[in-house]
Amino acid sequence: MTIRVAGFCILLFLIPGYIFSQDYPYDIPQYDFIKYDENKLEGDLSQLPGFDKFFKKWQELILNGDSKIEILHLGDSHIQADFFTGQIRKRMQQFFPGSEGARGVIFPYNLAATNNPGNYLIRSSNKWKVVNGVKQKNVHTGLIPAKVYSTDSVIDLGINQYDTLPFSGFNEIEMWYASKDTVILETPSGNYVDVLPGQGKLNIALRHLVKEVEIKILGADSLHPFEMYGIGLKNELPGITYHALGLNGAEAEDFAQCENFKRFLNFTNPDLIVISLGTNDIYDRYAKMSDFTLYYGSLIQQIRAVFPDKALILTTPGDHFIRGYLPNKKVKKAATVIQDIAVKFQSAVWDFYAIMGGEGSMRMWDMYGLSARDRVHLSKKGYHLQGDLFFNALLHSFEHAAMPEK
Repeated sequence: MTIRVAGFCILLFLIPGYIFSQDYPYDIPQYDFIKYDENKLEGDLSQLPGFDKFFKKWQELILNGDSKIEILHLGDSHIQADFFTGQIRKRMQQFFPGSEGARGVIFPYNLAATNNPGNYLIRSSNKWKVVNGVKQKNVHTGLIPAKVYSTDSVIDLGINQYDTLPFSGFNEIEMWYASKDTVILETPSGNYVDVLPGQGKLNIALRHLVKEVEIKILGADSLHPFEMYGIGLKNELPGITYHALGLNGAEAEDFAQCENFKRFLNFTNPDLIVISLGTNDIYDRYAKMSDFTLYYGSLIQQIRAVFPDKALILTTPGDHFIRGYLPNKKVKKAATVIQDIAVKFQSAVWDFYAIMGGEGSMRMWDMYGLSARDRVHLSKKGYHLQGDLFFNALLHSFEHAAMPEK
């Protein structure tokens, strides 16, 4: 996998500083306890499916400004808050002018009465109920193990995207839904569209690029609730779209047993998929590594069934403490399981456990204000550093693909 780009290193590092949004893309905070030499994507990317195409599209975006890249990142609470993934999105979209993309698929976490990322909001005055596959078993959910639904006859939805990027926003909405009977959608332009019963997606074209919109759904009732699985904020501009969907407390089992996971995964078109799971699977001291291996493998198998030729990165869970003070010695074993599954399903690995310092390293992250009080999650500062580390590992692999060593 060699992307032949004449003078790529000159383009990447020697172009005058005003061309780059980030003068020194590898320049991030330094701490003695972090293993920066381990910060890389493991695996021979030249032999793994999808990476050649992904890096070539990134190259075309930088050199020609005419490609669209989509990245899908799924995980647990580390992803739901969007501090980690939000930093990756920021670094990728601001790395080179013209890289700003659409916000991508979002989930109405606030309507589900849980924490919502700060860069968008889905507003509604209606009563919504949540189905959470982490807390409820044998439920029908979508790409993540959650959905919300309302039985109100008139449902109002307001969508706000919050960012300061000059070339962002959306001019198309993609509604992921399910309904037992036909409902009517009132578009922002005042048109009425029949939403057929069943489970699927509905695309709503807007007249111009916006960051705020209002829609209505008419006709739901107690026997025919309107279910929402996600909303895609899309535009036709070139750039990088970084979809990030997570769920607090989620395990690989919860994703693997989503009845409609593959159906909704087919609604996406990612060039790169990133999976960040494992913390909740091994947090219980009675958790069996055999169960984690089974369900994590099942999830990756489902992803490969839908996207056999896409680039796929599996990240290992970070070091953490059970109840804030007991080192979880299963993290290293979980990392090994993920590395083995990555080989089986032709995936790269980003070993965050090793990068952050291995067993007990959360103490140092905590000492320097990089962890949350529970010493499982990171602080906002810590997640931003994690995002910087991931971006640098990805950028290094991109650079290596463009200018391989002789």
